Amino acid sequence: MSVVWLIGPVGAGKSTLAHALRALVNPVAPVALLDEDDVGRAVFDATLASGTAALPSVERLSAIARILAQQGLVVVVTTSDPPPATLSWNRANLPGYREIHLRASAETIKHRNRRRRIDDGTGWTGVPAAEPPAAPARLRTIDPAAPAPDLSIDMDNPEPPELLAFRVAVLIPEFVVAAAGAAGAGANRFRRGA
Repeated sequence: MSVVWLIGPVGAGKSTLAHALRALVNPVAPVALLDEDDVGRAVFDATLASGTAALPSVERLSAIARILAQQGLVVVVTTSDPPPATLSWNRANLPGYREIHLRASAETIKHRNRRRRIDDGTGWTGVPAAEPPAAPARLRTIDPAAPAPDLSIDMDNPEPPELLAFRVAVLIPEFVVAAAGAAGAGANRFRRGA
């Protein structure tokens, strides 16, 4: 199957887009969602706490995404700042790999973080609205020598998440084939008078 890798700064809307994409694609193809933050807290922090040496979480996400895709899932991964070497490995080794970059200005990130409330199950609810976190010191710039992403989305003036999800979904072969099959089946019903 395919791996869709969503990249962008914290607060750009990766998780929102990932959930909208899963809701859209899941009826036609099984979807696994690997959010760097969720997986890192649930799995990798426990591994590191046990003293086990392991790969950095982004490389582990790549390995997990590959295994899940080989098992027939569309895998949606969200990461903030993957190293260029990881993205190169992804392009060479992940089936149906699609790379989506979400761009957002520091002002947009600051505004979104001011509104966002986070609840990770531990009772922590993020930063009070009066004191938003500072904008990231650096927003990842794309290496000009790296291949262009399959899609780049401006999140300063985004479309609704459902529309953005559709723009991404048309890049997933399994979604396109299933949608075409469904459209063809519907057309055949009208021809036969069913």
